[in-house]
Amino acid sequence: MKKQKDFKNTASRGKLLFPLVDSSYDNKEILNCISILLSGQLTMGPRVKEFESEFSKFVGAPYSIMVNSGSSANLLAFSAITNPARPRHITPGSKVAVPAVCWSTSLWPIVQTGLVPVLVDVDPQTLNLSISSLKASLKKHDIKAVMMVHVLGNSTEMGELLALVKENDLILIEDTCESLGSKYRGRYLGGYGDFGTFSFYFSHHMTTIEGGMVAAKNEEDYDLLKCLRTHGWSREQSNKEELESKHKDIDPRFLFINMGYNLRPMEIQAAFGLEQIKRLEMMNFYRCENVKKLKRAFQSHSLWKGQLHFPLPTTDLDPSWFGFPFLINQELKEGREKFTKDLMKRGIDTRPIISGNMALQPAVKFFNVDLSMGPFEGAQQIHEKGFFVGCHSKPLDDERIHHLVTIILETVIENTR
Repeated sequence: MKKQKDFKNTASRGKLLFPLVDSSYDNKEILNCISILLSGQLTMGPRVKEFESEFSKFVGAPYSIMVNSGSSANLLAFSAITNPARPRHITPGSKVAVPAVCWSTSLWPIVQTGLVPVLVDVDPQTLNLSISSLKASLKKHDIKAVMMVHVLGNSTEMGELLALVKENDLILIEDTCESLGSKYRGRYLGGYGDFGTFSFYFSHHMTTIEGGMVAAKNEEDYDLLKCLRTHGWSREQSNKEELESKHKDIDPRFLFINMGYNLRPMEIQAAFGLEQIKRLEMMNFYRCENVKKLKRAFQSHSLWKGQLHFPLPTTDLDPSWFGFPFLINQELKEGREKFTKDLMKRGIDTRPIISGNMALQPAVKFFNVDLSMGPFEGAQQIHEKGFFVGCHSKPLDDERIHHLVTIILETVIENTR
């Protein structure tokens, strides 16, 4: 007779029955990292270049530039579109539309590069940028760029977004940190805009422990990104020899041709990534299969009465879900905080949908963030009623899924009016 799993006691012993993240690495990543340590080449070198090449092949991007985090990827992209060395750039004070549900470092690079973020509302049905709110912002403001944040593997109506970008001659940056592997019309998100940014943080679709990537479309942007990533020097430029010949009075090893940061990744991160990317398609397959299983389990459960709304993929989108998100359709007695604390007591980890409504964050009042497109009703719905649980990169068995769904539905019933 099959022994039943003791889920209840697992939770009571302080262990999470259902953590947000499962570990996606194994001995291959560890051995790759050990080989790096033994090699003596720890800072950015050949493994980083190899990983950049493999990533470009995977997502179909002509050029990829690895950095130390997804946040740095966003900073690098905005530093590029505001840089006077780029033929098509925007000037300080220019306005950038960004969804009100976004991560902090989707927003702050706009401020940090002298631009003005204009928050636009989101559609609670998809969790993503509201096309109608974006259209309204284009009428009200002189918008020069759009920061499209693809939320939790889903996206906005991409066809409409791309049409607006073309009609209004906008620069488009795709923050794809939560959506690596999602496709629109068979092509990966992150490859439609001027730049696409990605994150390899531990909980994301694939990991380099920490790390990120910027996808670019042409060699000029590729050169600029490499320059900005590494101090502003000339070492990695395609026209390196030409630059050096123009400045013979400067040591060519330390020739600075632009401003810059130090956003370089380490070889050990690339070594991790080179193994992870081999399994990325399979890990994303399991994430999506787990989401399907969870939806079926909710909708076939004896306690199910339509208490939750599950975001649906937008038109022509094949999502690679980052987590399993939903909104509660009923009023919570004491708010979402009490509800999620009750779930945590029962061993289920949760997170809000990114920041919730970014317009409510206290840091916003210190900087020039334009809130004139409010009230952000869609973002507020997500703020008050949205959260997600992990969907994991390995198969979830039916017994565990049933227990998870039972706890969530029982907790919804206990916490709703």
